[in-house]
Amino acid sequence: MEQHTPRHRPTGQYAAADPRRAAIIDAALALFAKAGYLNSSLAKIAAEAGTSATVITHHFGSKRRLLMAVLEAREERTVRTFGRLHPDSGGDDVRALFHEVLALAAYNLTQPGLIQLYTKLSAEAGDPAHPAHAYFAERYARVAASLASVLQRAVASGQLRHDIDPESVAREILAVSDGLQVQWAIAEGALDFVGLYRAHLDRLTQALTVDGEGLGEPAARGTGPQPYMPTS
Repeated sequence: MEQHTPRHRPTGQYAAADPRRAAIIDAALALFAKAGYLNSSLAKIAAEAGTSATVITHHFGSKRRLLMAVLEAREERTVRTFGRLHPDSGGDDVRALFHEVLALAAYNLTQPGLIQLYTKLSAEAGDPAHPAHAYFAERYARVAASLASVLQRAVASGQLRHDIDPESVAREILAVSDGLQVQWAIAEGALDFVGLYRAHLDRLTQALTVDGEGLGEPAARGTGPQPYMPTS
């Protein structure tokens, strides 16, 4: 018999669209983060969501599609909240971009399950047969291209040195972020992730900019939508 009181509170647009679907996504996210995708069955997810595996199959079709729904929900929230990280932002202010990256990192820490989820999934997805393999390959390429496009515009505007390789710098930024996330997860949060990441981006800014100055203080984020904490 299906229970009608889920253990997880729906959040974001999924709560408004379909509370049961939102509860399933939240439960799947929590269980994937704790046990990994491969060790999380539909039955366990259903128990966490207060529903049945049959209902999950009705809404998502399969565990593979449920995983993609979890990842897509996170991507949508990130794009809505952190505009400068959108591929079509058109910005060329590197310091503003790096402050936005740091803001995303800080918000991610408020939902450690998301960091744990991405840490586990990115390791599992190294196997081409893993259902999230294509997602992570596409995501890394897309995020690196988005960062590189801002860096390239900053070169064109004279903010960055003309001899830098935007693609390489973008990949370095992602590598440092992912590496610190792994260490933060292993240290169970006893690591100043944002502080270390900011120090790296500050050194990078000094090395890449024509004026040789660091990040400085972040500008106000304005009156746009308040940040929702997605994963890194």
